[in-house]
Amino acid sequence: MKIIVTGGGTGGHIYPAISLAHEFKDRDNNNEIIFVGSEDKMESDIVPHEGFPFIGIRVKGIERKVSIGSISALLLFLKSLFASYRIIKKIKPDLIIGTGGYVSGSVTLVASLLNIPTFIHEQNIIPGITNQFLSMFSKIVFTSFPETNKYFWKKNRIMPLGNPVRKDIWQGDKTKILKENDLNINKKTILVFGGSKGARIINETILDSINLIHSTLLADWQVLIVSGKDDFEEYKRKLDKTGYKEIIRILPYIYQIGDAYDLADLVVCRAGATTIAELTAKGIASVLIPYPYATRNHQLYNALFLEKNLAAIVIKEEELTKERVADELSKLMKDNEKLCLLANNSKNLGRRQAAKEIVNCIYDFLGRKTSRRNAI
Repeated sequence: MKIIVTGGGTGGHIYPAISLAHEFKDRDNNNEIIFVGSEDKMESDIVPHEGFPFIGIRVKGIERKVSIGSISALLLFLKSLFASYRIIKKIKPDLIIGTGGYVSGSVTLVASLLNIPTFIHEQNIIPGITNQFLSMFSKIVFTSFPETNKYFWKKNRIMPLGNPVRKDIWQGDKTKILKENDLNINKKTILVFGGSKGARIINETILDSINLIHSTLLADWQVLIVSGKDDFEEYKRKLDKTGYKEIIRILPYIYQIGDAYDLADLVVCRAGATTIAELTAKGIASVLIPYPYATRNHQLYNALFLEKNLAAIVIKEEELTKERVADELSKLMKDNEKLCLLANNSKNLGRRQAAKEIVNCIYDFLGRKTSRRNAI
């Protein structure tokens, strides 16, 4: 089969798409996967790195107020529809899967109007408006959380099968990352990252909070911060001015985040849906700091889902101080029983087979469609 997978803008849309692409290839190596994404976003770098062909188009989010910017974005969106049409007519895909982002809206909408079987996946508890609209045309709407169902109109099309996670997330190997960064295998590790682009406020608060954690606790722990490429040099210079160079390492980016997860005993991060799925697939305790400006505040609801299930600690950004972070980290660093409880509950929420179940469901749908066609 020829399959177009589309989605992008953030890692939260890209990595579920990659997980599904790998699952389709594992199912049948003859399946041809083509990614369509924004030409100037993260996917243009990440997808080729994963070994899949990539086609980029220009698209921009439309603001919800009338302005020159929104008019320009609307014109660009209309152009993206024509670009999507040309791509689809050239490739002639058997099906299309959209995992979110503005580019996904263009491609999936055109495909559905051309009567090509389309499927979408919504990662967050509260769906984006684009996916709510596309759900009217999609054959099946896959969701990560059962709670998401109430936000869609056609309930009979919804299947809450979890958020696809790459196998290397829970099959990571910490050996390489230990060696390359001179980390201590005998120490517990706090992994800090702000998502695929990094998060300045988290990086700064963590570095400041280390000064407030008692030295006896720090003796048994080390910290690995993934700062994001834009801020790497700045935080590296800031680290050089502290007295904690021996226990803190800063990296600009990690392609194999599964290796870092394999090393981590505790993670401090945002609460994007893909991050939540990865943490639970691996089964790691976490301190979640939801991004407060996410659309419809969906990260907060993602984080509260884990907190409600005793799988994470949640700190809202407006409550984020070095004192609060130092206090929460100190409690977990000295309470191994609580740390293990969070980790076990996290693992119980994990859906490692989400990609497999979604692909199974798509094959079943296509099989039923073929059977009906043959019966006529």
